[in-house]
Amino acid sequence: MFKLARLATLAGFGLAISSLLGLMARHIPPIGVGLWVVFILLAVSVLMAYFAGPLLDQHFGWSDDTTLGAAIGVAGTYFLGGLIGWLVS
Repeated sequence: MFKLARLATLAGFGLAISSLLGLMARHIPPIGVGLWVVFILLAVSVLMAYFAGPLLDQHFGWSDDTTLGAAIGVAGTYFLGGLIGWLVS
């Protein structure tokens, strides 16, 4: 239960930060470029986690596809929050 609460808190915090960045990106163009650069870096990290994730999972003793799931979760949260912030203004 505590792990789920921690996950929900981190997801909410990530959505809040990325929606603030999306809101600022709508009005300040350089932040919009930075928003896309960070999204591309997160997409590359998902691709890297797809190939190198099993090695990291084995090294840290995690269950299968934990690294890939975390990478997809972070990228999805960032994209969703940035989109919400962009559309709100």
